[in-house]
Amino acid sequence: MRKPGNHTGAGKKWRCKQWKHWKKLREGVSFTWSGSDRRPCSDALMAEGIRKFALIEKAGLAGGGPAYYGMSTSRFREPIDQLDVFLLISRLQRMGADIGLTVFIAGQFAVLNGRPSGELLLAEERKLEFLRACAGAIGIEPAFLRTADLWAKPAYWDEVGRWKAASGIISERKGPRFSDVVPSLGPETIAAMPPGLIDALGGFDAPSLYRLFEVAEAAWMKKALGVGCKIGPESEQEYDAFIGAFMDIVQLRQPLDFRSSSAAPKPVTPYIGKEGEERIFIEDSKREVGDKIMRLAQRAQNQPLYYGDFLNPFARLCVLAVESAAAADSVPVRILGSPVSDGAGALNVLAKAGSGGTTRLAPVLAECLWAYLIRPIQLRLGAGVGA
Repeated sequence: MRKPGNHTGAGKKWRCKQWKHWKKLREGVSFTWSGSDRRPCSDALMAEGIRKFALIEKAGLAGGGPAYYGMSTSRFREPIDQLDVFLLISRLQRMGADIGLTVFIAGQFAVLNGRPSGELLLAEERKLEFLRACAGAIGIEPAFLRTADLWAKPAYWDEVGRWKAASGIISERKGPRFSDVVPSLGPETIAAMPPGLIDALGGFDAPSLYRLFEVAEAAWMKKALGVGCKIGPESEQEYDAFIGAFMDIVQLRQPLDFRSSSAAPKPVTPYIGKEGEERIFIEDSKREVGDKIMRLAQRAQNQPLYYGDFLNPFARLCVLAVESAAAADSVPVRILGSPVSDGAGALNVLAKAGSGGTTRLAPVLAECLWAYLIRPIQLRLGAGVGA
């Protein structure tokens, strides 16, 4: 992970230390996103696409297959942070990479916490509708899977059985017993489980099985779909520690609540919005977007570009705005007088200009996010949100 730098003082340069990292990535990593229906992509092309996107925390790529991203449902509103993966895929495809993406909507995994299965099914349907609108607005065509698609496969439960003996894969988390959760999984899922698996897992608290189920998910994706890469936020490191043994890992930078500071960063989950969080949501009106970004700009004035291992949330929004404009019609965004067409360019301008110009940039940033990302998605969803 990126180590903290010395970034202090209003108006001082936001120095960015990621460029040496990307030089090494460009020179030393092999990218062969290959499959029966996909051509291999050159190392240089993939590395350059990832560098330009600028929201990658870590990219351990050694070749093989299309990518997948798993996400849960949101009981509150939908944050724009979860669209980073769509914008990444859009950039790579526009650069000529023939890379596919499967999005796995894993809302029903929450039955392990005792939540009602029927409620979670409806939440997955809403998430699917939302993500399809987002993908259409950004101009990509991912495949979508839901929990029921996975849990109905005997081969998935074979992977659960195979991985359950792995050291450390079953964590200690309190909750209902798995044996008590099983009836809510439904007859099709129960029928797909091999004999003895329910008895083998039944005595564990169900939340303790999250890590096991997530790793088995990735193993099934690799064998059944030819997936060669998992993309996800840095917070999924507990799964990635196992999945990285058989699949490439791309970790996206973890977003922060807008009330974060360098002294107290507040990480949030990109695909789950919670009441009380200060973030941009797809459901926001144009005025709400502008007001939130101006408040964030005011907070960011005396803050560094990086909050330890995290990117300043104002800088993150700049990347999302520039990448949204690029995905829409390749229009450069003018940041503090400089035309910028990719996320890395946005961070470079911010690093050179320092933290003093955030309030001048805020209205442009708000307009760009609204015009190129938020409003197009709202229109596809039939939302009546206005200014």
